[in-house]
Amino acid sequence: MTDFETLALPSTLTARDTRRLLKSAEKIFRKKNLRLDGTKLSEIPKDSLPFFAALARASERRHRALKLSNFSLNLQAELSRIRRIDLPETEAARKVSFLETLGLKGFALYAELRTLLYLLSESIYWSLLGRFDRERLPFKESARQILKLGSEATGIVFVLVFLIAGTLSLQSAKQLNMFGAADYLGLGIGFLMFAEIGPLLTSIILAGRSGSSITAEIASMTVAEEVKALKTMGIHPIQYLILPRFVAMSVAVPLLSFIASIVGCFAGFLVAYFFCDISLSSFLRSLRAGIPPILLLKSAFKSLVFGWIVTLVACEQGLTVRGGADEVGRKTTVCVVFSITGIILADAAFSFILY
Repeated sequence: MTDFETLALPSTLTARDTRRLLKSAEKIFRKKNLRLDGTKLSEIPKDSLPFFAALARASERRHRALKLSNFSLNLQAELSRIRRIDLPETEAARKVSFLETLGLKGFALYAELRTLLYLLSESIYWSLLGRFDRERLPFKESARQILKLGSEATGIVFVLVFLIAGTLSLQSAKQLNMFGAADYLGLGIGFLMFAEIGPLLTSIILAGRSGSSITAEIASMTVAEEVKALKTMGIHPIQYLILPRFVAMSVAVPLLSFIASIVGCFAGFLVAYFFCDISLSSFLRSLRAGIPPILLLKSAFKSLVFGWIVTLVACEQGLTVRGGADEVGRKTTVCVVFSITGIILADAAFSFILY
């Protein structure tokens, strides 16, 4: 008969001790029988009772003997009452291959894009037909969202755009002065602000500020089952929750982007005036050369699309939240990350298509 190997128990059993002892017992059962020494054990905590049941099941699974040694009568009586404890079998974690993981990610992305396209189509439909159904689309709600999501963000947008445009102008002026081409500073700053920096930076700031606010607000309503209450009352959540924010961002983002681009051009003029000795008239002539009318249309279209991305991603994350307050915070973070990622990807696509 195979020899016994002794495993001594400590005076008190903690969760960490039981995990360590169970691993040691599994190794012993592979080769020998196990003698459990309870000389030092004074009591058996309630949370450690499954440990003894797991030992019994391990011995049966390995066809090994399990012997209790030096246990007091009280402990033996207590252990006798837990012989019938049956722990659920733990399923072995199946390894997922790289292709399976990639496929799951692809299906999840497809579901996200399908939901976003549905929300976009519904929002555009009700935006065009809303004027024929004034009871379902009160303008005062859209106006309130314009003030909340757009107007209140003007300060931070203008300050950041001014600082970044000033920094780019300083760096560009140094390089242009080396070649005696400082007069072209207005042309470069004007094109850069309206084609890239204005729409992109405004949308990214609104994604972090207004997008997270939309997600947190709608997600809180979803967790509190207020969205279900709207459906029960016959009110479509898209018309009541998404449409006012969609209209607000469609108006606020292009306007903020246009004004932010002007603020950036003003920062470029300050750099040109104080560091390159360029007069206002010369800077304006160069600026007009760098901003053709078609560029303003392209900038407005990019800003509109960026605003839609922020709004739809924020609303989709808010409506699909499951769980409690922790999930609301996680969805808010996901909204900001996905919005900024979508804006950058769309901006890269526009750079190839428009320019």
